[in-house]
Amino acid sequence: MLKILKRLNLMEWLQAGISLLFIIAQVWLDLKLPDYMSKITQLTQTPGSEMSEIWKAGGYMLLCALGSFAAAMTVGFFAARIGASFSQRLRSQLFNKVDSFSMEEISRFSTASLITRSTNDITQVQLLITMGLQMFIKAPILAVWAVTKIAGKGFEWTVATGVALFILIAVISVIFAFIMPKFKKMQVLTDNMNRITMENLTGLRVVRAYNAENYQNDKFEAANEDLTATQLYTSRGMAVFHPMMSMMMSGLGLAIYWIGAYLIDSANDMDKLDIFSNMVVFSSYTMQVIMAFMMVVMIFIMMPRAMVSAKRINEVLETEPVISDGNITSGKDGIEGEVVFNHVSFRYPGASDYVLQDVSFSAKKGETVAFIGSTGSGKSTLINLVPRFFDATEGEVLIDGVNVKNYTQEALYNKIGYVPQKAVMFRGSVSSNVG
Repeated sequence: MLKILKRLNLMEWLQAGISLLFIIAQVWLDLKLPDYMSKITQLTQTPGSEMSEIWKAGGYMLLCALGSFAAAMTVGFFAARIGASFSQRLRSQLFNKVDSFSMEEISRFSTASLITRSTNDITQVQLLITMGLQMFIKAPILAVWAVTKIAGKGFEWTVATGVALFILIAVISVIFAFIMPKFKKMQVLTDNMNRITMENLTGLRVVRAYNAENYQNDKFEAANEDLTATQLYTSRGMAVFHPMMSMMMSGLGLAIYWIGAYLIDSANDMDKLDIFSNMVVFSSYTMQVIMAFMMVVMIFIMMPRAMVSAKRINEVLETEPVISDGNITSGKDGIEGEVVFNHVSFRYPGASDYVLQDVSFSAKKGETVAFIGSTGSGKSTLINLVPRFFDATEGEVLIDGVNVKNYTQEALYNKIGYVPQKAVMFRGSVSSNVG
């Protein structure tokens, strides 16, 4: 995940820094609210208090609440802006990288997987950045600051809070130990769904010609059920969190007030007001601590998929194409429109047998050369070596007296007119397809 975050530009880091300042301001304002609540509590319990003082404290509470709201809105704006701009640039980088791949890299990743990485995976990273900036940074600041606020306000309350947090962490750890592997598996299953869907749509004529609709339906349903079962498994695990958080917050609040009632009952009249005030403040701050843990849990829910997605995106961005650019832009003088195969052999990456072996021929300008052979004999493979969809394993392919590996790819493609076996029409007008 850190690798992909290094791709954030200076402006995005600057916006993140500004967001951090607003997060600190928001936390400070949120934690000021219990102080004013404590003051109002003391004023209402103290005989002879002026109503204007209560209104004044209430006004400060309102200002803090409005300020916190404004700070949260600002952080949300910057977080959404950072996530959107980063994902836009990441999609462009991924598209340009895939555009430079040879057929070897395309086959290694598969078209379906590259589509998933360019869409779903980037969306997962974008969500983590957007939510993480608002929650993951705020949560530890809020938790630590709230703990320092309640330190020394009551040993019994501190013990109750510690026990609640220990139970919370233990339950979260157990749940995550079970669902984390499933989160990692979901992206692979999404790839599989996309692959089957794409194969069925692109090969629809073949499917119908061989009456294989039922077979394709069964294959899709199997992949669909695997993905659905995994999503349901993770959803059931996550469904425990919110009720558990609500129960912990309610239980902790009840424990604090129960302990407070016991302490107030056993205290003398002079100390009862202070204990009651501390109880109100402590209750508010412990709720803030629990809220901080809820934020962390929400990020941990998103983190596994985003980490897997970031790794998959980095795999594509860090892959170097095996087809490297040359530096020659023109052929040898006096040679034009000539293609020469000089002892060319080729085998596909990872294959043990050669598809073509020791092929030599020349085709001069104006000549018509045909390759005749059975299906799978290597006719299309031989032609694919000319535009460098693959590079020859042995020997060399020459155009106008220059090895195709030494041309810049732009110069090479300007010398070639290529008509594929299967015509591909891009979305748009005839003019845009021809152009």
